[in-house]
Amino acid sequence: PERAMIPYYGCLMTNVSSSMTGVKRYLKRIGEDVSCVAFVGDGTSADVGYQALSGACERGENIIHICYDNEGYMNTGVQRSSTTPPGAWTTTTQIGPGSRGKNRPPKYMPLLMALQGAAYAATATLSHLEDFALKLRKAQNVTDGLSYIHLFCPCPTGWRAKIEDGIEICRLAVETNYFPLWEAEDGYFRFTSDTHKIRPLAELIKSLRRFDHFDEEEIQNLQIMSDRRYELIKHLTALSK
Repeated sequence: PERAMIPYYGCLMTNVSSSMTGVKRYLKRIGEDVSCVAFVGDGTSADVGYQALSGACERGENIIHICYDNEGYMNTGVQRSSTTPPGAWTTTTQIGPGSRGKNRPPKYMPLLMALQGAAYAATATLSHLEDFALKLRKAQNVTDGLSYIHLFCPCPTGWRAKIEDGIEICRLAVETNYFPLWEAEDGYFRFTSDTHKIRPLAELIKSLRRFDHFDEEEIQNLQIMSDRRYELIKHLTALSK
């Protein structure tokens, strides 16, 4: 059978969204209605490429941006990124007498994009593939602005986790409210996977050796951060009704 060919364009980490803007505008000019998708990591989304992404969102460029978030620069040596959680070990946030991992809170990129005015913003992960598929379809159907999907995905090497535990880690991230699943359409928020019985965040932490150094206070601090994120989205969903 004939294989479907998908055009690909590679560029620098700093200009993904601006390059995608040019491609989309050119295709529109010649009368082609094509879904243009940027599939990049958290470093390109939240750090070095954030300016271009923010600009594309503000201009209402009709592109889809998927942030493949493994919470660090995993391709270049496991350095910390803006989405690395507090206390996590990376090669640039070591554990020792003078350091207890990353000492700053992470950017909550999906919320930033929703509040900036993305036509569609959502979270997704590999343990909930039907949810992810529905969100991809919604993003594809947007015609009046930028769509942003924040995809949570483990890196066994950088997270010091077992490869075979990857899907379970994603499921635990949802069920502990570390990574709640939600979407925002034109600023109206709703959860797409309600967790009726919240599991303790410690269950997720113990499967990730990048948190091996955590004491009870550090576990509790990460729990508080997760709870606050969840409550913030919960309040926004209430305002959207």
